Amino acid sequence: MIERRWIPSTSALLAFESSARLNNFSRAAAELNTSQSAISRHIATLESRLRTRLFARSGRSLELTADGDRFYRAVLSGLEAVQSAAMAIAHATGDNQLTLACTHEISHLYLLPRFEALQQAVGEETRIRIMTIEYDVLEALMVPSIDLIFAYKVLGAAPDEHVVALPEAVTPICSPGFAEENHEALARGVSGWFDLPFLENTRPNEGWITWDEWFGRIGTPAFTPRYTGFGNYVYLLEAAAAGRGLALGWHGMIERHLEAGTLVPALDRAISTDRALYAVLTRNGRDREVARTCLNVLDAA
Repeated sequence: MIERRWIPSTSALLAFESSARLNNFSRAAAELNTSQSAISRHIATLESRLRTRLFARSGRSLELTADGDRFYRAVLSGLEAVQSAAMAIAHATGDNQLTLACTHEISHLYLLPRFEALQQAVGEETRIRIMTIEYDVLEALMVPSIDLIFAYKVLGAAPDEHVVALPEAVTPICSPGFAEENHEALARGVSGWFDLPFLENTRPNEGWITWDEWFGRIGTPAFTPRYTGFGNYVYLLEAAAAGRGLALGWHGMIERHLEAGTLVPALDRAISTDRALYAVLTRNGRDREVARTCLNVLDAA
């Protein structure tokens, strides 16, 4: 007799994934259109069944424990696989459709400002579909309908199958109010930032410079920075715009905030690396003229 597997409910898994990604039960509840108490019950049930703590709680902020991070990666991989398979089946590939795969951050901060130019280049008769996928499963995803993916390495693609979409260059940024309130500290340079709060991406990948690396290039501070972690760069920028601290701003992703005046440079110096965000054709996209047209538009656009 085959033993029935124990698998948490879909509601519990979605509650956990949203809470881990947003670092907050309240925001997870809002995203899933439920109550914070319902989210808390789902997490408590998971922790009871798994016999471990998934989150370390400090006031209103959340951080994944080691077990929580391990479980998050497994849940994320499973949910993304189900979603991608469902989307691939529901939306059969056709000559009038172009499918791009990227993370939520890239979709919101990089592709959205360029969407109109892309649509114009491929023609109004082509429907552009953007599939958002987390870093953990992006490179392993094997959905035949995807034409182009965004990644921080080229995955062995031929020279004519990838382009540099965004060279990595970063500058510390903050809100105008934060800059005014901390003018004297910011004017002293990094050595004077010891009492300032820093906003940190808690799930960096090889294409995202960290504060530690930035400090290593500018000059290691003689203090231990106070970090507030965010699992999503979009929410990190919103926190910076709300005046909650200093953030690293990626050139090519922060321009709308700078133009709107919601964020300003905290230091007149950019750090560049030899890394980049690449647009890479998939096996399906290599043979499609519309995908190559898209690739050309994204060439360091």
